[in-house]
Amino acid sequence: MQNFYEAEYDIRVINTDMFGLCRPSSVMDFLQEAATEHAVGLGIGRDELTEKSRAIWMLVRLRYTLLRPLRSGERLHIKTWYRPPKGAFVLRDFDLFVGDEHVGSALSTWVLADVETHSLLKAEDILGGGDPAEGAFTEKLGKIRMPKDLEDAGSRRIGYSETDINGHANNTRYADYACDAVHFEELAGRYVRELQITYSAECLAGQTISLQRRQEGETWYVRGVDKDGKPHFDIRMEVAEI
Repeated sequence: MQNFYEAEYDIRVINTDMFGLCRPSSVMDFLQEAATEHAVGLGIGRDELTEKSRAIWMLVRLRYTLLRPLRSGERLHIKTWYRPPKGAFVLRDFDLFVGDEHVGSALSTWVLADVETHSLLKAEDILGGGDPAEGAFTEKLGKIRMPKDLEDAGSRRIGYSETDINGHANNTRYADYACDAVHFEELAGRYVRELQITYSAECLAGQTISLQRRQEGETWYVRGVDKDGKPHFDIRMEVAEI
């Protein structure tokens, strides 16, 4: 679990928004792709875990920070690694580069869950332990402290085009929901410098999620709740001038 994994991804037009900047959902997609490729290489990808331990990976928290916006035509180099699991949680770190330029970093928290019941499993028993890799980060990722008095920001029906192999909204699509909720198309000259998300419950295909938001300075908060008012995800987005 100490192995570093490195990969490069071209930021294409399909990954960018109307301003030519890499969308937050695409940044998350690149991070998820690197994590998936690394897990497969270590023999702990979805298929292997399902067959051996009837387990699946589930992302519960993520935060990325960019030092500048990413643009179409650039090649993003991602370096990623696991930390030794403790209990149910597995932390994964990322460093982001364009050429020799350090452009950002990310931290994510994962759990292993039963493939049928989605009850949490002890990751340490399945993956083993170990010592932290040299140069590994030490920071942990807590929950988002959401403000009170969130305002209505419309609703979203989870459709076929948004779902993944588990039948719920893909992890990366939540960033699109947040950007739509804050009307990011009106924020020309700004980019999402930092995005943090906490996943509380799955958003299933066919389900309608109500969106709530609040702005505090250059930071936007977005929450998705179901018809009973139960939170399914919290997002904090810090925007900055380009």
